[in-house]
Amino acid sequence: MLSVHPENCAGCLRCQLICSYLYSKKFEVSSARLIVVAREPEYRIEFTEDCNYCGKCAEHCFYGAIVRIEED
Repeated sequence: MLSVHPENCAGCLRCQLICSYLYSKKFEVSSARLIVVAREPEYRIEFTEDCNYCGKCAEHCFYGAIVRIEED
């Protein structure tokens, strides 16, 4: 399970880039299975219906905006 903390998001798009590379072998945010919506100074993080919640975005988030939570 993934927990989203948009208040921590810096808008770096690292999560989208790793997701796009993982599933399309291209570094292009339009291929990602999540979307970072920038409305400075705030950001919103949304997952598309294609997202399988693998957690790679959380592993590569430097800011704790996306965090993987282990389920019991």
